[in-house]
Amino acid sequence: MATPKTVPVPPMHIAQFLENIAEVGQLLEIHKKIGGTGPGRRRDIEVLNKSAIVLVVACWEAFVEDLASLALDFMITHAKDHTAFSKNVLDRVASKNSGPNAWSLAGEGWKKALRDNYTEILARTSGVLNTPRAPQVDDLFSKAVGLASLSSCWHWKGRTKANAIASLDALITLRGSIAHRVKHTSGVYKRDVIAALHLVSFLAAKSNNSVRSHVHSSIGAYPWARVTYKGVG
Repeated sequence: MATPKTVPVPPMHIAQFLENIAEVGQLLEIHKKIGGTGPGRRRDIEVLNKSAIVLVVACWEAFVEDLASLALDFMITHAKDHTAFSKNVLDRVASKNSGPNAWSLAGEGWKKALRDNYTEILARTSGVLNTPRAPQVDDLFSKAVGLASLSSCWHWKGRTKANAIASLDALITLRGSIAHRVKHTSGVYKRDVIAALHLVSFLAAKSNNSVRSHVHSSIGAYPWARVTYKGVG
């Protein structure tokens, strides 16, 4: 009798991302049931496409926050001391805790200081992360865990970094137009939703692996497994 294969459990933040994205898939299924699969625009159910676009961006935003939070927590838990963190992170925290000498006096207080730093960053950028474009994402990871330019890894076969960033910008702009104007000036199609799903899925996989490598280079341990997205971009 053959031994059944064990399906690897995805990292927690990836599992949550997949669960969230599955809700977008449910909207697409409703779209198919109501409108069928034939060609042509269906204005009466375009609201499903608009809702899906808003949800896709929300999934990306939640993933970014989860990834940063889990990376920071893993580094704090497994680092020997605060020196595992980059100078820009330490300088930022030290400036709020009586300067660099605070590190040598605080015992394990550095862990709380770094977590407080992340909480403050999120509080200050909560509005910014509602538009999780490359600059905002890069800034979050730089200030929280010392990873410079996370977006530099956003490229894959058939998609350059510049193109990926431009596509993310366009997606977030579309989301904003839908959310703030309700009546978007141009049509939002099912193909737009599918393209958005592929985009954020590639971005999530690439970001996961880049942060994984950064954590390992900082503390000598991998926080989670690599992931691969094999969709068509």
